[in-house]
Formats: sequence, structure tokens, C-alpha cells
Amino acid sequence: MRKASKGTGVSSRNRLSRRTLMAAAGAGALAAGTGAFAPKTVFAQKKVTVKYTLGWLPEGANVWSYAAKQFWSKAGIDVVIEKGTGSAAATQAIAQGKYEFGIPAAPNSIQQAVKGLPLLSLGCFNYDTTMGVAVRPESPIKVPADLKGRKVGSTLTSGEYPFLPTFLKNVGLTMADIQSVALDNKVREVALIDKQCDAITCFVASALPKIMAAGINPRVFLYSRFGLPFYAHSLTTTGEFFAKEKALCEAMTTGLAEGVKFALLNPAETIEILFKEVPELKLASTAKGQVEIGMGVWAANYASKEAMDKGIGYADPAVYAKMTDLVFENASAAGDKKPDPASLYTNEFVGKLKLSDAEWAKAKAASAKYALG
Repeated sequence: MRKASKGTGVSSRNRLSRRTLMAAAGAGALAAGTGAFAPKTVFAQKKVTVKYTLGWLPEGANVWSYAAKQFWSKAGIDVVIEKGTGSAAATQAIAQGKYEFGIPAAPNSIQQAVKGLPLLSLGCFNYDTTMGVAVRPESPIKVPADLKGRKVGSTLTSGEYPFLPTFLKNVGLTMADIQSVALDNKVREVALIDKQCDAITCFVASALPKIMAAGINPRVFLYSRFGLPFYAHSLTTTGEFFAKEKALCEAMTTGLAEGVKFALLNPAETIEILFKEVPELKLASTAKGQVEIGMGVWAANYASKEAMDKGIGYADPAVYAKMTDLVFENASAAGDKKPDPASLYTNEFVGKLKLSDAEWAKAKAASAKYALG
């Protein structure tokens, strides 16, 4: 038995030959010439197996990864999806070669790139991290400026907290203007539900199911609406793996784009796919409702200018430049270096798949009640 190639989990016998690469390139050229866009069997002789890490647990916000498995399989790729424990851990594991691909949040990849890890985004599949501030619906806090003098609870190790000072600055406040309260992540939502705090900072998409389960539909102020644009889940690999396995990277990106389109247009069927893949999720009586909320928030956010105008997965260079500046200014340490934003992502494989106006209208109508901000 041959040993696996160093730094990846793709076995040597499954690596791409020049003949396979040329066949894949030819199929791609043919599709481009006919205007078709569909999964192609690019690894027909021997199915390639790769490991793919979520940024977090299986949930509505990443359900499209499971919808993509049918398209990856048609392309000859067996994708093993594993749960994550946070985007920071996911980016480090990808950089170390434990996974060929993953879907961490873009700011975490940028933060690791600032520290020298060679990460590369192949496409954006969630256009808003939903970092922000949540308040109760009956709260007198109607606009962010109303946070002045209020108790704002935060988990100090949570990803949105380093950007709270900049958010406050952008709305005309400072940290001295609020009563900042440190909270354990296990009680953060409870503090809002039980009125122990006037507001909490959080990743709204993750906090929302628990808050809504308590019968509360919160008012939210997303950072992205106040000068802090942050893309969320991005298909991520390393620059080295991209250079060695370009055809595989293209097929993975194409399949995930197909999964996103499928999820946008078939939300109920996509949720059933998730439950078949991760049956233990159904054990909780509230599971389906929470998945529907998370998926609805994701779908509402995905109807963005980038995806609608340029196609699924497209990343705006200006947003990457802004994210890089924000991460470096707010979350870097001594000795870190700001990378060239253009080195952090590629649009080479995205933008080919688009939804029609009618399809976007259908997707937006299905997720309208979950739109935030």
C-alpha cells in the first residue's frame, strides 16, 4: 500500500494524472462553449476521497454542505464532512493538512493569514457572519446610538467582540459610553432572555434559535450595516494544495455552488438531507425549527449583490480589502504582517452558476421572515 502524500489526506493512487487533468480541462471547455453548467465526472476511474471540516456543528447555516454531496459524488468525489469546533480551529487544521477543504468564516482565515498561515478561499458561500447586537423587541433601544448607558453583554472570547469598539465608533459611541458586561457563552442568550442585560453582542444566526425558542423575536443591529462587512463561510484550502490539485479544487467549488443553489430553491428537501446525514440531530424536539431558522437567516443573507449580479460564490475584491484592514487593525498582535488581500481568495471557479430572476424571487420569498437588520 502506498503512503499518503505528505500534507494531505488524498491518497497517492487517487492523485490526478496529467491525462485526468487534461480530460477535466476539456470537459470544462466544452461546457463553457455550450453555456452548460453541471457537475461533470472528472474523477471517473477512481473516486477521490477528501476530508472537509465545518466551521461549527451541523446546522441550518451550513446545511448546503450536505446538499452538495450529491453533486460532489457525481463528479467522482467522496467528501467526508466532519463537524467543527470553531472557525479558528478549522483554519488551523486546514493549514496543517488535516483537511483538504473546510468552510471557516473568512475573517478567521484572514486572521490566520496575518499570522503567516497560507490559506486560500475558493468561493464565498455565506455573505454575512451576522456579527452584531441583539436587543429585545420591546426595548427602547431603537437604533445603535441608543446603546449609550446600557448594559451590553459579551463573551470576550467570541469572534465579534474585538470589533465592538469599531462598531460603536461607527455609530458615534465609544466603549466608555456603554456598560460592558462579560458573560460566559453558555449564559449569553439567557442574559438577554431574562433581561439581565439590555443587549448582547453575538453571531446573530447562532444566537437566534435559542432566543426565538423563548418566544422572543429580537431586534438586531448587524455590524455589516455599519461599516463592518464580513463574509462568513468560505470554501478554504491552502495555496500549496490549490497549486497541486487545481482540478479537484475546481470540482469541489463547482459542487458546493450547486449545493447552494439546490438549498436556496429546495429548503425543505435540504433539511431532510441534513437529517439523513446526521440523524442524531432529530433527537431534539426543537431541532427542525432551529435548523429552519438558521437556514432561513443564511438564505436571506445569500440574496446579496455579489451572488445576484456576479454568480454564486463570487467575492468582491473591495470587501476582501476592507476585511483585511479591519482584521489587521482590530485582531492582530505584535509581529503580525498584513497580507495582500488578493492573495487570500480567488474567483477563478465561481460566478459561473447563477439563479434566474424568478429563482431569486422564490428564494427570497421563502426566507423573507428571517431577514435581519
